[in-house]
Amino acid sequence: MKYSEKKFLSFSKVKQQKVLLEFIRQIERNWQDKQLRTELLNEFYKCLGYAGYKVELNLSWLSLREFLSFTVPLEQHLGRDLKDDDFLVLKKDGKRTERQKIPLYLVLNNLRSSFNVGSIFRTAECFGVSKIFLCGYTATPENPKVSKTSMGTEIYVDWQKFDITREVIEFLKENGVEIYAIETTSNAKNISEIEFAKPCALILGNEALGISKEVLKSVDEIVSIPVSGWKNSLNVGVTAAICCYEISRQWD
Repeated sequence: MKYSEKKFLSFSKVKQQKVLLEFIRQIERNWQDKQLRTELLNEFYKCLGYAGYKVELNLSWLSLREFLSFTVPLEQHLGRDLKDDDFLVLKKDGKRTERQKIPLYLVLNNLRSSFNVGSIFRTAECFGVSKIFLCGYTATPENPKVSKTSMGTEIYVDWQKFDITREVIEFLKENGVEIYAIETTSNAKNISEIEFAKPCALILGNEALGISKEVLKSVDEIVSIPVSGWKNSLNVGVTAAICCYEISRQWD
């Protein structure tokens, strides 16, 4: 990535911004390679000058945290919106040869967002969820956005696709699994008051519409997470994480 001043200034403003953002991305991803990092930093410094940014710091001597303290405000100014999978994760994942599973199942009932599905796969892997049932139009890991957001965890979590949620409920009940719907209804019990049975399944509903009345009538218990804000519901991925943590805490 090398640009002369003439070449850089021949770009449109939008293209110049993309070049600067790509420099930041490449520098962060190659931070451990000192030689490449230095080369990228020097070229980045030049392009910042071409674009009219005054930089009084010696970027070559900055730590990664200091570099980000300088570049993140620039990213925000240029309108770059990062997602979870864009970040460079410095802490290495575990080296476990065996993954411990708990008798917990997640039923995703017509989730619209593939990013939420990927996030739930990541949560499920972290807590050792036994299986995820993907119902209706809920995206599967075959969807690139699910795979990307799950950050590789989808290969470690068993999953199965069902067209109708009712079929999953019947299957789980036949196998002695207690079923809880996570929903904000007047007859829902506070999650802190529930002693979750082993094994059990959680049904998580559509981001806007929630869980249908038909499904709610067929579960063993309706559970809610208490909130004190004006908004009375949490993101479904956040909800899944809270529930998985509470169940894991109880069972430990």
